[in-house]
Amino acid sequence: MAASTIVQFLFGVLAPFLIDEFGISRSQLGLLTTAAFVIGGIISPSAGGLVDRIGGRRVFVASMVLMAIAIAGMAAAPSYIWMLFGAALAGFTLASCNPTTNKLIAAHTAVGERGVIMGVKQAGVQFGAFAVGFTIPTAAESWGWRPAMAMTIVLPLACAAAVLVLVPHDRREELDLRPKTEARGITPLVAWLATYAFLMGGGVAIVGAYLPLFAREEVGLSVGAAGMLAGVIGLIGIVSRIAWGWGTERLGDYPLALGILGVGAVVASLATLLSPSTGAWMIWSAAVLFGLTAITWNAIGMLAIVAEVGTHAAGRASGLVQSGFYGGFVVTPALFGYSVDRTDEWSWGWWGVVAMFAGASVVAFSWLASRRSAARRAEIIETV
Repeated sequence: MAASTIVQFLFGVLAPFLIDEFGISRSQLGLLTTAAFVIGGIISPSAGGLVDRIGGRRVFVASMVLMAIAIAGMAAAPSYIWMLFGAALAGFTLASCNPTTNKLIAAHTAVGERGVIMGVKQAGVQFGAFAVGFTIPTAAESWGWRPAMAMTIVLPLACAAAVLVLVPHDRREELDLRPKTEARGITPLVAWLATYAFLMGGGVAIVGAYLPLFAREEVGLSVGAAGMLAGVIGLIGIVSRIAWGWGTERLGDYPLALGILGVGAVVASLATLLSPSTGAWMIWSAAVLFGLTAITWNAIGMLAIVAEVGTHAAGRASGLVQSGFYGGFVVTPALFGYSVDRTDEWSWGWWGVVAMFAGASVVAFSWLASRRSAARRAEIIETV
């Protein structure tokens, strides 16, 4: 998961270097993230179906090789257009990361173990953010951004080798042998989760792409310290995703947990808005809160899929929800950057982030109310 999602963090911490190298605007910087997630969002449903048909192990190895090629291409990119091509190629790996890993968890783990395992799996994303935030800015200042980016190729190649050695072969009985009509039962769950994911994705994309640059330009942090914000979010997120995964599996109330995370993300966004006037301590507090809330929802959302959909359709359901999440990533980074370039103000964009996280909270609590209403109706019918 760290290898599959690393590019979004690279664009964030290397933002000052990329802007200087290619002479691009903030909106063009955001377009790199958009390019990756456009491809990821479009292909995710198909990738999920492919995983159900041929197995998570095969698709995962192929996706790791593609990511290594994408990173190598961007590290050697002679122009901004080539960076865009590399970002788009990385989108193929983004499309398959959750379908492949969720499929393997559904196929090879038992109920009761999945909460922690899902938390560890989703914490991989934040491990990537932590590693990038604490190493890449320093490496870029010392050796240049191209060698710093190129060194991350080691991660997807190591993952491909590890999967071949450690992950069991895809067994025929675990693949999708059922007609597609049996997947209709996943529709309500997927609809709620995909809507929530779209709104959370829109906010999370901006945090990942622009928080270090905002801290550098508006709060006055150094390049290294601003990059470490991403590292702090990642470090907190590692623990948070594991803890929330463990706790939510035992609670069994996925919409409630998602609603709490949405509210926390709203508070973190408001803290970011206040940080230029209150001081650096506020943006560090916001980074901690983002790590505890906004970037943690995936562990709970993907756990809900594995717990309630089942093995045969886990890849397809994961792909559909992931497509919603990536849809949010597609729209917001470029729009956010455009608003800053156009108005020379960051506040408009951050208020948009507040609105998206608030909308996600409303969706989660509406889903919770719908579930509890359905449960009450079922109790009444049973009583009668």
